[in-house]
Amino acid sequence: MVQRRLNLAIGVIVSLVAIYLATTGVDYASVWASLRRAEPLLVGLALGSSLLNNVAKAVRWKILMGERGAAIGTMEALRLHLVGQMINGLLPARVGDLSRVYMAGELGVGRAFLVGTVAIEKVIDLVCYLLLFLLLLVLMPLPSWVNQPTYLLIGVVVAATVIGIFIHQRGVTLPSWLPSGIRHRSEALIRGGLASLQILSDMRGILGLTFWSALVWISAVLTNVLSLMALEIHTPFAAPLLVLFVMIAGINLPSAPGRIGLFQYLCILALAPFGIAQAAALSFGFLLHILVYLPMIIASLSLLRFGSRRSVSPQDSG
Repeated sequence: MVQRRLNLAIGVIVSLVAIYLATTGVDYASVWASLRRAEPLLVGLALGSSLLNNVAKAVRWKILMGERGAAIGTMEALRLHLVGQMINGLLPARVGDLSRVYMAGELGVGRAFLVGTVAIEKVIDLVCYLLLFLLLLVLMPLPSWVNQPTYLLIGVVVAATVIGIFIHQRGVTLPSWLPSGIRHRSEALIRGGLASLQILSDMRGILGLTFWSALVWISAVLTNVLSLMALEIHTPFAAPLLVLFVMIAGINLPSAPGRIGLFQYLCILALAPFGIAQAAALSFGFLLHILVYLPMIIASLSLLRFGSRRSVSPQDSG
């Protein structure tokens, strides 16, 4: 309880500092006027792109579950994904990913296996993130505050990939000095997690993961592009890419629920190298925040309600 309150306090402080930095010296009237002038058609298309992003993530997770996840249909995978994303937006430390594993485990799919699918999902996204970094290097000179942490991340991803391949090929045997009960249970959990790698030996599965992962990232960039266009903020193509890159890197920092303040300040930082005024970047941050978070929360709450209704049997309802 104390740790939770401390984390919340740190997050609130970070958000307050971000709000101060994002709004100091800004003409609020111009921000509001920019939002009011937003092109409705482009805002609607950006909203559709944001929703497509979530659908693509859910379908990709469904593919990762393979035959062992047959009990979880595509709509159920979408429901679990959206609920997890909502929790991630409200709580720190990616708690939503753990909640997704827990809820899916209630449907009879092994939780160790599900943890493995989420881990593969994150590795795929890390690889895509690094490819985005390489593309940005080609398109523009990156600020040092972007370069240095990314090179460290590259080393971590390479090391984790090598370790994962080694464990998958050699198997896992825990030290014999551990109590037999703990050792056998732990080895069973590790084997369950490693079973999720089976999908990578299926060419059809690999093609499916490639397609839907590409759609995840393309739709994320497209949401940024359409949001900038809706506000008539003219930037080179590298700008929406850098926004996505910075948002992914910074959004896991501690902040108040909903990433209020932090989200907007990250948008300002990402657009600053392109000469975008703070007020315009702040209006973009507000619009993008709404497009990314609000539909996700509404959809997840609706799907939660749908799921709870579906779980009531006719006898119970009678």
